[in-house]
Amino acid sequence: MAYKIFMKNKFDGSLEEADDEIYHSNEDAENALDEAINNFMTGAEVLELSGESYENPNDYEFMIKKI
Repeated sequence: MAYKIFMKNKFDGSLEEADDEIYHSNEDAENALDEAINNFMTGAEVLELSGESYENPNDYEFMIKKI
């Protein structure tokens, strides 16, 4: 089975590919997702740097999908 990481827009439910990798196990995909999330600023951090603030700043949630 192969797995892919997607970003899901919380507002309209649309999916976008988070990367162009295909993983051969769910565990590999989860590890890659954890690494990617740990290496990027959260939406709240980006908004803080820009001087903006919102109650819920993160527009996307990440998901792993079997393909």
